[in-house]
Amino acid sequence: MTEQLETPADAALRLRAAVQALRAPQAAQRAPAPRSSVFGRAAAAFPGDTHSPVDRTVLTARLRSVETSALLPGTTLALMVVPSPAVAADLAASCDQLVRGGATVVLLGPDLPRRVSDRSQPLTVPLRADDSLADEWGLLACGPARRIAFLARREADGTDRWSWLITRDPVAVQRAGTAILERVPFLRLRVPLLGS
Repeated sequence: MTEQLETPADAALRLRAAVQALRAPQAAQRAPAPRSSVFGRAAAAFPGDTHSPVDRTVLTARLRSVETSALLPGTTLALMVVPSPAVAADLAASCDQLVRGGATVVLLGPDLPRRVSDRSQPLTVPLRADDSLADEWGLLACGPARRIAFLARREADGTDRWSWLITRDPVAVQRAGTAILERVPFLRLRVPLLGS
């Protein structure tokens, strides 16, 4: 019985296949997407701030009031979850203004480009298709002296109606911010403490 030796070309192919398998693991080997709800965490902390479902057009006005608050001096971290790239585009001017004012700005949403290397501009991270935040919308503005959040979650009935809340409760904003930052641990960001 003769033993067949592996040729250098076969060894190279086998090694290359092993390296490729390590660099691009199958989806089944990926960690599950985070399931924590930003809206749910804030609503659990301060249920009195939640409102009945409304259409997206009503929400836009609510979002704009929180956006204006975020633009006031003192915002050092702005976290946004957007339901579409179009909403991200609508917020682009405010995001740029926040960055120029010294804030770190992070946007998460479906179909956003991944841009995380230059903090002199808003950081964007695409959401995984199986992430529960794909049905949420939010803007959190935090700083050492104040914090505010607009949060909404699409109703499960398939309509474009959203349950929503606006809160200044520090615990609710802290919990919601933590749920967002769980999606981007590589940025090493934390919700700033009040009074720091």
